[in-house]
Amino acid sequence: MLHVRGTESATTARLQLSRTLPFRTLVRTFRERAGLTQSEFAELAGVSVRALRNIESGRVDHPQTRTLKALAGVLGLDVDDIRRSMAKSRKSADGIGPRLHIGILGPLTIGRGDTEIDVRAFKLRRLLSLLVLCHPESAGLDEIGRALWPKEPPRSYPNLIHTYVSQARGLLRSAGSGPVDPANSYLVRTPVGYALSLDRDEVDLTRFQDLAERARQAHAGGDAAAAYELATLALHCWRGPILADEPQLALHPAATAAGRQRIENLLLYADLALRFQEPEQVVPALRAVTEDEPMNERLQARLMLALASCGEQSAALRVFTEVSERLDAELGLQPGQELRQAQLRVLQQELVWARREPLRPQTVPDSWDGGTPAPPPPPPRPSQLPGRTRHFVGRAAHIRELDQLLLAPGERDGQVPAALITGPPGVGKTAIALRWAHRVLDRFPDGQLYIDLHGHARRRPLDAREALAAFLRALGVPRHRIPDTLDEATALYRTQLSGLRVLVVVDNARDEDQIRPLIPGDAGCAVLITSRDALPDLTAREGIQRIVVDGLDDEETLALLGRLLGPERIGREPLAAMALGRYCGGLPLALRVLTARLGQHPRLSIAQYYAELEDSGPFRAPSDPGERPLSSVQTAFELSYTNLPEPARRVFRLLGRTRGADVTAHIVAEEAGMTPAEARENLGRLANAGLLREHAHGRFTVPVLLLRYAKALLHQEEAAAERPRKH
Repeated sequence: MLHVRGTESATTARLQLSRTLPFRTLVRTFRERAGLTQSEFAELAGVSVRALRNIESGRVDHPQTRTLKALAGVLGLDVDDIRRSMAKSRKSADGIGPRLHIGILGPLTIGRGDTEIDVRAFKLRRLLSLLVLCHPESAGLDEIGRALWPKEPPRSYPNLIHTYVSQARGLLRSAGSGPVDPANSYLVRTPVGYALSLDRDEVDLTRFQDLAERARQAHAGGDAAAAYELATLALHCWRGPILADEPQLALHPAATAAGRQRIENLLLYADLALRFQEPEQVVPALRAVTEDEPMNERLQARLMLALASCGEQSAALRVFTEVSERLDAELGLQPGQELRQAQLRVLQQELVWARREPLRPQTVPDSWDGGTPAPPPPPPRPSQLPGRTRHFVGRAAHIRELDQLLLAPGERDGQVPAALITGPPGVGKTAIALRWAHRVLDRFPDGQLYIDLHGHARRRPLDAREALAAFLRALGVPRHRIPDTLDEATALYRTQLSGLRVLVVVDNARDEDQIRPLIPGDAGCAVLITSRDALPDLTAREGIQRIVVDGLDDEETLALLGRLLGPERIGREPLAAMALGRYCGGLPLALRVLTARLGQHPRLSIAQYYAELEDSGPFRAPSDPGERPLSSVQTAFELSYTNLPEPARRVFRLLGRTRGADVTAHIVAEEAGMTPAEARENLGRLANAGLLREHAHGRFTVPVLLLRYAKALLHQEEAAAERPRKH
């Protein structure tokens, strides 16, 4: 028989636990209490190591009778007791509903399948947190009492604990499983207190401990590739500091031990990531943990090597400087040998550069000693900006505003400088963005990234994952190393840009979800976004400043017409040119489209062309297969109009009955037969879509050409309504 504690109550305790804990947990618990390895325990019981591993991992539900008898003899239990324990384990796993899972590696989380269980009561959260910390062991009544009442437990605390335990059992039971049965609960009574009856992989702490231990064993056994995979899985069990929402319990000995094991696993993971030439994989984790452990020189040394191996030598040396200053200021110490050695390796370029080929662990020699490989090629410097728009005029105020918003990196408490250019279709948002970007190329020496998200186009909009993949390829990341998930791709993208000064231009965005993952994490970069939508959530949550662009004024319109048609032609017909510009509402797209025909017909006078426009109208009807002068502008308008819900489209059409100036909710409500609140909501939607401009609170202006478009839509609607009456 296996003697765990050497007391007369040991057998009684084993018998009690065999009736409450799953069999796999029971075997592992008593083996670990005895201080035996799996090999030693298997030899003592007379079973194979493989059979014992399969039982402890849960891969075997029905061990052979010979194996059960052997284990029963070592544990001092009857075979029937073990069979009851196994039935209990299967009942927990195969009961009603999905499996329960509890996490404390971060804030406390409890869930069943994809459904989160909300635990709001403070003492209930603390009780469950403590039980998870102690899992698979019991938490004694005195320990629970000290946790729930840190100053002094009340005299009746055992009864109060029982009440909280009953509430916790009710919280953890499966939906539809009937009344709580303490004998079949996930929370069980033990001789000393209470314990969770959960498999180790149902609790993130024990799952992490098992994975980290397996990684350590694999590394000690010479299987570096397996150790790397296991250490990666263990690392991903963590969502933040242990019990982030329970600072008192975070000081519990089990919590501090878990924190130490996390660091040891991360150190192993970092060493293996460098060995397999994947330093970028470990940088985010090292950054996160070093924020909580700023004095841990071993972690800081790995962070320096990982950053430098990603080509970020300056960022790596900044880490050394910051840690050195902190050690001197707070402890009066100089950096230790490991940190100084890391600095020397960075300075001498004795680094393991990020690989350029797929990972082949078998080609990495086990005797690798971090020798100096040939220096890698310099990282790519993306230069993706399209060419500047020809014949650009005006917009000086917008250019100055962009200078103020985007050319002051590092002066906003680490916030990435970003700006959103918004305005109606065809107003020249992209032209402004590219004009400014080309003007400041020298301020972003590490390159420029550009992407058209096709937010308002005939083709499908790009999602954030596709945009990130394009950016990562431009930054030199091979296709096979681009993560499949959005979160991982975002993390890798921000890692690639860390320490760099890159301008990111995101053109033609449709919604906030497209944009947020594309914002770098380094304040040395800057982001310039264009969208015809106002994206209020982006400005509210991310603090991104909005620049609203309107049509050109009369002077700017004549200047653009002069560049497009020549100053002599405009000089001959200045009034007709002014009328043409106002007909277009100063919209650059419309001006360029109309002047293209005038450029093809040099003998056609501007006045005559203007008269033809007035007669034919700028937009075609749906039943009209022919082209109109502004058909391409109409297409741009339609992409915004058709994306609106029908109530907002109806309000837009009815704006065709107004003068387009000083439109209010009351005017629209009367025209549309809706309440002022409904009218106000729809006007807001139109403004957010760039089809209106709110020039004062509650007062809207319809740009000239959009008003013509609204009138055309209204005319088409009224004509269609008249046809049935005539027949």
